[in-house]
Amino acid sequence: MANNAIAMFSRLLLFVLTLLLLGGCKDLKDQQLDAYVGDSQTKIVYKNVGKNVGKVPKDRQVSFRSQSEAVDQGYTPENVAGDGGGGSEE
Repeated sequence: MANNAIAMFSRLLLFVLTLLLLGGCKDLKDQQLDAYVGDSQTKIVYKNVGKNVGKVPKDRQVSFRSQSEAVDQGYTPENVAGDGGGGSEE
């Protein structure tokens, strides 16, 4: 009976860990989809991390997967626009 309880607990633990792992992968994918955020008014694009998170008002945010995608759509990288510097690597 103890072996059965241990096996059941192990399956439950594995299930919970799998759910957490899959949830984490979804969050990571969502973060990658919004790796850069552009300001539709100023046409400046920022890497969507650290001090830049929340820099652009929600109603003016445009999400990009890469800086080159933003540049192709007419946005200027933050460090080129002179709006506070910051890394622009992809």
